[in-house]
Amino acid sequence: MVPGQVQQGVDAAQLLPSRDDLSRTRLAVQRQLSQAKSTRHTPIQVTADGVIWDGHHAVRVAAEQGATIEVLIVPASMPPSGLTILQLPVG
Repeated sequence: MVPGQVQQGVDAAQLLPSRDDLSRTRLAVQRQLSQAKSTRHTPIQVTADGVIWDGHHAVRVAAEQGATIEVLIVPASMPPSGLTILQLPVG
């Protein structure tokens, strides 16, 4: 993956989170947006290593649905939280 590049057809379940938890409220909003087939105003952003930079809640919903997503590769590096997006606790 090259920074600045948009990748399509990325398996959401394979992306790694960089945070430790998710918000139940924000997940509910993302599920509603997904059901309405609403387009995101900002791209889901990931590092070249597949670590989520921005868009954790949207990635979680897509992973729960077994969907592929479009991501923007950012020129940054950060370690994953050690969990998969589907293992992150929801509070």
